[in-house]
Amino acid sequence: MRTLLVALCLLTAPAFAASQGDWFASLYTGEGVELRADERVFALFALFNATGYDVGPVSRKDPVPKIKYHPVRSVVRGKVIGGDPSVKQAADEFFDKHPASMRQYLAYAVNGSPPPFSSGAKAKDLQDLKGFESVLAKAWNAWKLEEVMSSVTHDYRKALKAYLSAIDAPLAKERAILKVPDNGPQSLLVVNLLDTEGMVRGVMGDGEVVLVVGPSDKPNVLGLLKEYARVFLDPVVAKKASGWATGTATLKEAQVAGVTEQTVNDYASALMSVAVAGNALGLDDAGWAAVENGGYFGAKEIAKMFDEGKPVDGWVLDALGKADARRPSKK
Repeated sequence: MRTLLVALCLLTAPAFAASQGDWFASLYTGEGVELRADERVFALFALFNATGYDVGPVSRKDPVPKIKYHPVRSVVRGKVIGGDPSVKQAADEFFDKHPASMRQYLAYAVNGSPPPFSSGAKAKDLQDLKGFESVLAKAWNAWKLEEVMSSVTHDYRKALKAYLSAIDAPLAKERAILKVPDNGPQSLLVVNLLDTEGMVRGVMGDGEVVLVVGPSDKPNVLGLLKEYARVFLDPVVAKKASGWATGTATLKEAQVAGVTEQTVNDYASALMSVAVAGNALGLDDAGWAAVENGGYFGAKEIAKMFDEGKPVDGWVLDALGKADARRPSKK
């Protein structure tokens, strides 16, 4: 029955798209994971790009750095940076008054209503950003983002389809490792071509884990699994990471190796999460070596600890100790 429903969704998507815009038509994997573009994420990252978010691979350093953007991001940046300046002003003023991480803004956006953005997120821990929905609405209307999004539909569909057959098995294994019950949060994958290459950001939405994946040449399954795990592990690890005596030294060496986390808590959470992700994906020795060389020291050893099935909060510090033992200066 599920296979039939999936087939019907795929067959009816073009007709649905013709009347309401192709980005509204979701795709579904064989196990029912929803894949889609999302107007809230599109509007949010249009604002980020217009107000200075220019992170991306640098293809030239001198005389002026040249940053590589996905073609869709280049098009959208051109439209919004050159669009109604009052939108950028409103966003800048809101950001000045409400400094928070991009992840926090993403969580607020996906927990609010879609266009016309009539209501914001209701969760208590997101109320510091209350009112941001009005900025999203202003951007959507003044920059005519519905038309802009419609013009890049093909690129989004292409990116979405790449994930159709890639995520069911490893995500199911990861849910088992994390002991997510069958009636637990469902999963939603959102493609975001306005972000930097290879980026994945995971947040808890309204009864679902929202995994927002940036552009990539092939499905970034490891990054997606890492972010899925982080959504569940972050609260647990954050309570314990303050007791990681060598965390600061390990983080510094990890940053040299290439990790982007800026705090011990964030690095500890990312390390534990990538260990789960690698376990679920079934990385071979070369894969684990690449993870460790990228700064997530001891991830393979930590992954084995999840197989024991014990509550994570009881052995977080022991796991982090394996990272300390594996950092370059200790080898």
